Amino acid sequence: MPDETVRVPVAEFSVQRVSPGTRRRLRLAIDRLPDGQDLAFPTLVARGRAPGKTLLVTGAVHGDEYEGIVAIQDVFAQLDPAVMRGAFVGVPVTNGPAFGAATREGAWDHQNLARIFPGRRDGTPSERIAHAYATHLLTQTDLLLDMHSGGNAYAMHPLAGYQVQPGDLGRIQRAAAIAFGLDLVWGTGGLPGRSLSAAGERGLPAIYVEMPGEGRCRPEDRGAAVQGISNVLAFLGILEGTYPTDPPRYLIETDAPGSGHLQVDHLSPTSGLFVPAVQVWDRVARGQVLGQVRDPDGTILAEVPAARAGRVLFLRTLPRVVSGDALAFVLALPKGAGP
Repeated sequence: MPDETVRVPVAEFSVQRVSPGTRRRLRLAIDRLPDGQDLAFPTLVARGRAPGKTLLVTGAVHGDEYEGIVAIQDVFAQLDPAVMRGAFVGVPVTNGPAFGAATREGAWDHQNLARIFPGRRDGTPSERIAHAYATHLLTQTDLLLDMHSGGNAYAMHPLAGYQVQPGDLGRIQRAAAIAFGLDLVWGTGGLPGRSLSAAGERGLPAIYVEMPGEGRCRPEDRGAAVQGISNVLAFLGILEGTYPTDPPRYLIETDAPGSGHLQVDHLSPTSGLFVPAVQVWDRVARGQVLGQVRDPDGTILAEVPAARAGRVLFLRTLPRVVSGDALAFVLALPKGAGP
């Protein structure tokens, strides 16, 4: 049966074992969880009749990020292996325990999977996920596309990003991010512990995408994600088709270490209700009030001024906050970078 899901130990997974011209639904087992369920990657593989490159697309590294999950499913459903060169490997839900709990961190160990790569084979559930991903998935791809979003608590302006690297690796990553087709492409200095960091350590090209989030999967966002993945498949020559090659309206590189870490900007000075005064992608001046933190009785506990001029890339939309929660990220725009 073509739609039957087959359970395979992750260490035995090989794209080359999938017959050319076929599609397979696999469950790549990593370990068992305390409740007896598999710790596993649901995996969708479409292998073309002709040889070519392999694209790995992963979603739900954080369990509350949904656009990537559905886009990976939709792309797989549309693919015709008879006209493909190479392979598509999609993992809609990378972090099953976090997805089941609808949380950013793993439900069993409360770890953020995007901070612990390359993980450990004998570690916590999250560390085992990271290890299996780095050891058994990354080693079989020509390019990684890791799909993210603002999650349940935040809204994002969509972007395609990469970690700034020298030489051919950097050139390929920049071109692949442009090919995805969004109006903002951002190269950053990166951070250790990310999926992109694990790819970079192996010399593998890798990009990530941030979709709007807010715990949603809006049709227009899902459509943009599907089109973007299809564009990257064309970029690699797996599918016939065109894709963007010219720089988008906003192409920014800020290669300082940690420059892409959104959760450390504009932290809440106290707990309460955050009431934004701006929207995502608003242009703001340095010192402009981004919002207020209020007590439940309505008392204004703090106003949050913008630390720099730029555009609001990332904004807290879940009102309840505790001290230290990120409230916004203001992206400084280099001179000449878009209107």
